[in-house]
Amino acid sequence: MSVERDEIEGNLSLLALWKFLGRNAAVVWTCVAIVTVGAVVLAFLLTPKYRAEVVISPAESSSGLGNLGNQLGDLASLAGINLGGAGNRKSDEALEYLRSRIFTASFINRHELLPILFAKKWDAHRKQWRSADSAPTISEAVKKFSSQVRQIVEDRRTGIITVAIVWTDPKLAADWANALIADADAELRARAVAEQNRSVDFLEREAAQTSDVDVRTTVYKVMESELKNAMLARTRDAYAFKVIDPAVVRDRRDRESPNRPLIALMGVGLGVIVGVIVAALRERRAARRRR
Repeated sequence: MSVERDEIEGNLSLLALWKFLGRNAAVVWTCVAIVTVGAVVLAFLLTPKYRAEVVISPAESSSGLGNLGNQLGDLASLAGINLGGAGNRKSDEALEYLRSRIFTASFINRHELLPILFAKKWDAHRKQWRSADSAPTISEAVKKFSSQVRQIVEDRRTGIITVAIVWTDPKLAADWANALIADADAELRARAVAEQNRSVDFLEREAAQTSDVDVRTTVYKVMESELKNAMLARTRDAYAFKVIDPAVVRDRRDRESPNRPLIALMGVGLGVIVGVIVAALRERRAARRRR
């Protein structure tokens, strides 16, 4: 009996809903039309954004010391030389440097991105900010670039890294994505060469101060290894990041956002909800008047 009662009540509820929609079809469809048109207009008013992706992997690196570094022990550590097994750590450090605030700030300054990132505050004709009080700071630029423009996704299983730039100009998006990798690789290369040069200078001093022939021989072997590493760092095409697939300029129709069909569909759904709410309020008001 309870099952039959539930079925009857369910049918009555559906019937009541159908009658309600029939009585208020004009109101519901009017709201659907208004909200949908508004959503479509909004979709066309929103500035299109385009996505450019560059796929990279950590470049293979080796200190080349092997057992030589272990022979020196503390001496190698004092010289700032990485002993074996540091490949993964170096890859992680390189990726964190790509994400870092200091690199992002230097990238923005080097490529003069402040007027582009904050175009509404920039007077292109006078080549200055519209108001000195509203001029953005480099900290604001770094925050906007890191949260709204640049995206970095790492596949920990394969080690493949995807660096994406989302911007209103597809060519700029592709240029920035490729430049990010090139600049980070160049700066990490320069840092490594400088570190290796300091290590060689330290080892030269140690070799000059020691009288032990075996230690001096080992030091010279390590120096030779460091000089080879420095040469590789200078001459290798990719030092920290190897580009697998560079970013390309997307077609103007290949937008990241806005998704106009989705916005229009959401407008239809929202219009139905608004229409039902408006119709229910009208019927309630009419019922109160009849009382």
